Amino acid sequence: MRRNWIMVNLLLAAVLLVSACTAAAPTQSGQAGEAAAPADSGEATAEEGTGGTLIVGRGGDSVLLDNGAVTDGESARVINTITEGLVALEGTSTKPIPWLAESWETEDSQTWIFHLRQGVKFHDGTDFNAEAVKWNMDRWRDPDNEWRFGRTFEYYDIEFGTDLALEEVNVIDDYTIELKLTTPSSVLLNKLAESFVFGMNSPTAVQEQGDNYGTPAGTAVGTGRFKFVEWVPDDHITVERNDDWWGEGPKLDRIIFRSIPDNSARFAELQAGSIHQADLAQTDLPAAQDDPNITVYIKPALSTGYVAFQQCTPPFDKLEVRQAIAHAVNWDALIPAFYGDFGERAGSFQPPAILGSNPDITPYEYDPEKAKELLAAAGLPDGFETDFWYIPVIRGYFPDSKAIGEAIAADLAKVGIKVTLQTEDWGAYLDDRNQGKFPMWMLGWGSDNGDPDNF
Repeated sequence: MRRNWIMVNLLLAAVLLVSACTAAAPTQSGQAGEAAAPADSGEATAEEGTGGTLIVGRGGDSVLLDNGAVTDGESARVINTITEGLVALEGTSTKPIPWLAESWETEDSQTWIFHLRQGVKFHDGTDFNAEAVKWNMDRWRDPDNEWRFGRTFEYYDIEFGTDLALEEVNVIDDYTIELKLTTPSSVLLNKLAESFVFGMNSPTAVQEQGDNYGTPAGTAVGTGRFKFVEWVPDDHITVERNDDWWGEGPKLDRIIFRSIPDNSARFAELQAGSIHQADLAQTDLPAAQDDPNITVYIKPALSTGYVAFQQCTPPFDKLEVRQAIAHAVNWDALIPAFYGDFGERAGSFQPPAILGSNPDITPYEYDPEKAKELLAAAGLPDGFETDFWYIPVIRGYFPDSKAIGEAIAADLAKVGIKVTLQTEDWGAYLDDRNQGKFPMWMLGWGSDNGDPDNF
């Protein structure tokens, strides 16, 4: 009998309150299009060892399949099947291992030489070589590069910024590339292992498709185990096995990533066998563990969820208001209710398992009366009204965001803060957040490489 399976992200740090004043750079979203159900393609046949189709149920659609131009997990999980980086992380560890680069050396951690794997082809049949690496890296690092199509490569900026910028990318020969950083780095390899950021795209494909690249109107072309087939917005993305992949495998013929925003509907489809893998809401965990046809995998997520404020917008420009909200929410009751044994209060952004986490930072205690006093001190003795945006996808740091939002709203109402819950499609949510349109919202961050620098 086929066993469907669920992945549960074990939350190591639960909820944090943060503020932002300036909006982050906007992220491009895919184009709209007709939605259609994928054809019946049969069950995955992992028990036989090879072949078959894996159907993955996820909480939202991808935003864009263009490395570095997105930061969301739904884009990353698809991109990771299509593109590869020079370096990878070994198994579930944070140890860098050779991938598209077979070896590397550095004498000062500032100038790095990478020796590339030979004989690798992009999915369009063009060669992977040092020129392709330079082309990709120049596209990420140069805001004026003509092949960016106005996209902001936000994740490149997050990982390199101005302190660790790629100062030079030089081709030594066909399969040797030199990277020169502005300062030495001990974490460069871990950063380059983030394939959804630094995976190699076919220069030819990007140039031919223009701003359709990575959208439903175009394709994504890498060197990875799977090749892009189609993207029907808000319905599914399909990838198929790359028979010319340089390594061994993969075992599956194809993967279909279906968008099923409703947690209950997604779990029901898993139970019925119409999908084979799904993200799990904490409330569905007992039923999943009791179902003989479902296998539950629990893994550390190393992530932090937070409630944030637009600090330039009244009344969140007042410190007392932000402190009042921190005191008004009963996280000690909320976390057991929605996270079970898989969450804890966060005093800072760093999860407890990440180097640099400080256990001595004490979160705000639950104190509704203190919250009311702070609101009065801010000139709002009767409270105020605001919109509160919750994420439309399931994440380890917010396993049931709507229900968590409702619980937060109920606590805030007790001190006079009336919130109206809002949400929208994942891509629009990220765009509007980046443009500073939300007064108060949920989001989170999960470690991409195990290094504290990533936070």
